[in-house]
Amino acid sequence: MGTFTRDRPKTLLNLDGVTLLEKQLQSIRKCGVIDKVIYVLGYMADVFEEKLKILDCDSAITVFNPFYDVSNNLISLWFAKYYMDIDFAITNGDNLFQAEILRDLSFNRNGIYLTVHKKDKYDNDDMKVTLKDSRVHKVSKLIDEADAAFESVGLAMVSGKSYREKFKITIERMVRSKDYLDKYWLEVFNTLAREKVAIRPFQIEDGWQEFDYHHDVEEFLKYKGNGPGKTD
Repeated sequence: MGTFTRDRPKTLLNLDGVTLLEKQLQSIRKCGVIDKVIYVLGYMADVFEEKLKILDCDSAITVFNPFYDVSNNLISLWFAKYYMDIDFAITNGDNLFQAEILRDLSFNRNGIYLTVHKKDKYDNDDMKVTLKDSRVHKVSKLIDEADAAFESVGLAMVSGKSYREKFKITIERMVRSKDYLDKYWLEVFNTLAREKVAIRPFQIEDGWQEFDYHHDVEEFLKYKGNGPGKTD
C-alpha cells in the first residue's frame, strides 16, 4: 500500500472520506450478532487508538502485540486468546465484509468454519484451499492452482465449547515453537486438519473485499460507499 500507509495503519485507509475501520464497524453493528470486537494492534497502534477514541466505540477493545515487527499474524491471534471463551469470528484488519455475510456465518453452530470463495483462476498470492471429504484439508499460498478448490478470504468462525478449547490449545502449542513465528494465522487450520479436526468450508460469492494494493481502493470506490462487491 506504500503511500497509503506511511502515516497510518491500513485499517485507517481513507475510503472516500470514511476509514476502513469505520466501514468494518458499520458492518459489525448492522449484522447484529457481534457483541465485542478485539483489535490486535502493532504498526502505529497509537494512531489507531486515537481514531477509536474519536469514534467512541464501546464494543471495541485493543490489545497490543509488542512482537508485531518480528513475527506474523499467528502471534497476533494468540494475543486474543483470552477473549475466546465465547463463540468468536476471526478476520484480518484489511478485510471488509457486508453485514449479511457476518450474520449468515453466525448461523452455523458447534464447529469450525472457514469462509471461502471459488475463482476461475487463482493467483500465486491467493491463500488457496484444498478439500478432503468435503472438509478443509490445507490452506496455503503454495498450493498448486490445479489443486485448489477455493481461496480463503480471511474470515473464520469457531463455535461451541469443545471447538473453542481445541482451537486455543492448538494456538498455544504452535506459538511455543519458533517454526511458527513467521506464519499466517490460517496455519492453525492446517494443524487442526492434520489432527483430524473437521473444518467446514463456508462458501460466499460477492459482498467482500480485501485491501492489499492501490487498485483495491479504486475498485471499492466504484461502489460509492455501498459496501464491498468485488469477488476476485
